[in-house]
Amino acid sequence: MNLERADLDPWVLFIALMALVTSIWISRDVIATHQIRSSRINGAVRLVAAASWAFLMAGPLVGFAASAPPLIAFLCLSAIVNLLARNLSTSGTAWLAIDVFGLLIGWFWSALLLVEAGLPPLVQALTLTLQTAAQFFLVLKSLERFAREAVLTHAHWREPIAAPPDAASHYRPRVSIHLPCYAEPPEVVKQTMNRLAALDYDNFEVLVCDNNTKDEALWRPLEQHVRVLNRRAGREIFRFFHVAPLAGAKAGALNYLLKQMDPNAELVAVVDADYYSEPGFLARLVPFFQDPRIAYLQTPHDYREYAGSSYLTGCYWEYMPNNKVDMLGVHEYGGAFTIGTMCLLRARALKDVGGWAEWCLTEDSEVSVRLRAAGYRGIYIGETFGRGLIPATFEDYKKQRFRWTAGPVQQLVRHWRLFLPQPWSTPMAGWTKLLEVLRCLAPLQSLLALVFGLVALGTISTAVLIGELPPIAVPNLAWLILPLAITTHLVRTWHRYRLSGCRRIGEMIQGELARASLTYVVLSAGLAGLSNKPLAWNRTPKFGKGSSMLASFASVQVETVLGIIGLCLAVALLFFHFEAGDPLGMLFALGVATLAASFLCAPYMAWLSYRDQSRLSGGDTSCSSWEYRIDEASELQATAKTGFPSY
Repeated sequence: MNLERADLDPWVLFIALMALVTSIWISRDVIATHQIRSSRINGAVRLVAAASWAFLMAGPLVGFAASAPPLIAFLCLSAIVNLLARNLSTSGTAWLAIDVFGLLIGWFWSALLLVEAGLPPLVQALTLTLQTAAQFFLVLKSLERFAREAVLTHAHWREPIAAPPDAASHYRPRVSIHLPCYAEPPEVVKQTMNRLAALDYDNFEVLVCDNNTKDEALWRPLEQHVRVLNRRAGREIFRFFHVAPLAGAKAGALNYLLKQMDPNAELVAVVDADYYSEPGFLARLVPFFQDPRIAYLQTPHDYREYAGSSYLTGCYWEYMPNNKVDMLGVHEYGGAFTIGTMCLLRARALKDVGGWAEWCLTEDSEVSVRLRAAGYRGIYIGETFGRGLIPATFEDYKKQRFRWTAGPVQQLVRHWRLFLPQPWSTPMAGWTKLLEVLRCLAPLQSLLALVFGLVALGTISTAVLIGELPPIAVPNLAWLILPLAITTHLVRTWHRYRLSGCRRIGEMIQGELARASLTYVVLSAGLAGLSNKPLAWNRTPKFGKGSSMLASFASVQVETVLGIIGLCLAVALLFFHFEAGDPLGMLFALGVATLAASFLCAPYMAWLSYRDQSRLSGGDTSCSSWEYRIDEASELQATAKTGFPSY
């Protein structure tokens, strides 16, 4: 008996329904990161109940008899997953089982759909080959997603999940805090220094390095403030260096400070010039380094002074799900990496691997690669220990994301040999190699998927419209699966935002619009990272001057043009394929319209940035944005805590 695509329809529908049920289940169970709601009902009973609900929903649509085999197969697969992965919660077991189930059945179903389409033999063979190759990458992507979403699926943890609540440890090694800055507003940097002076730790130094700033009015006040802070402390804690010229941008400044630091310092802390640290930053995190295997510890990027601005709020919530949810899962599977500020590193290990890489746009995450290759491990703690400022303009926001995207690709190009499996390279802890490779390849995978999708769209659409290929039927099941998949995605996205601290639907939407607005810059940065030519390290101004409306939109002209072209193409596809009676073409039109909308989010964010800056500056967009971004209430509160005004 030959297997046909229709025979697998009940399986696909059950998987889609079970995915939705499980996503709702997880969103109710996981009430905070590393915290699962307790239940009096046995986990196995809850899993059977959830699967039975999906079965009862599928039965009236495809028949109860046809829905029974996928139900039984899913329960058997869940039992196997439960035996092999004891660290998962019951809902996490269900999610992993449905993921594996979906990958397997989805491949068979789509392959049979291609056979059913009646494509020419050569085209069919080529399409099936590409589909099989894509399935390999889907499996790897699924493994990466499993690690990133560990917070949603795990009940037990192998790695540390929190810093101790107090500083009771007697381990108090000397820490050298490195504060690099370039052309920063002195009022902001001095407040950063004040916060460091107020740390609940008694064995540290702070080295402030201003590199290449030409305007003395920006760096002389910092030099003077160092003297003020030392005088108040009654000893030398702060040292100031103005170095010009100094190559290597931030990495060059950090390497310079490695040579100037106290040779007795065991740990190095890096704090960006705009980051206001919490008093317990050192006292609560230093004890982790009693384990000689730990080379670095990273805390989340977090931000302040975004309330009241739609643009900054969108940027903030775009950042946070990754910082507060995904990075915790990556840490659980050995892939934690440094991200440039509010981090601690073992000084000897840092020097032994050669210091900071001045060739890489992401010198922060790059050094963690070499540290892991040297046999060390890293930690990521999800608690915020410092808050900085979000780039003031959308253009600067894009520059920041370009650097964050192109840098990891550079790392992979330079260090690919380190990620080969044994015995061709040294071992690394956990899933480090897999997670690092997939993280670096992510923008290139997206670019390849886009290119292949557009080629397939153009080829099939042309063949249908010129009569070389009959209209390709879309199974009725697809029109049911699509809204189920979209709903599942929305539930999981909503839950990630909730876990990161976002409670308002409007702010979640703003975060998603900000994420979509970066589509073009992420794709272009991934390609740029492959270049053998050195990429310029463009500083991300947090206090840049406001732009005119014309300049704001000029910075997103490529995205605007691509978005308009995409919308026109989507309308044309919809019209011609509707005329040809080709439902697949209408799905293509929907996909192109979605991509075009992503591109058009960029001019929307540019407009928000211009509008908010203009409003906050009283309509004078020529003033420096830092002039109005210093929150008076937070300044007074900080002064009350530290005793140091910001002068």
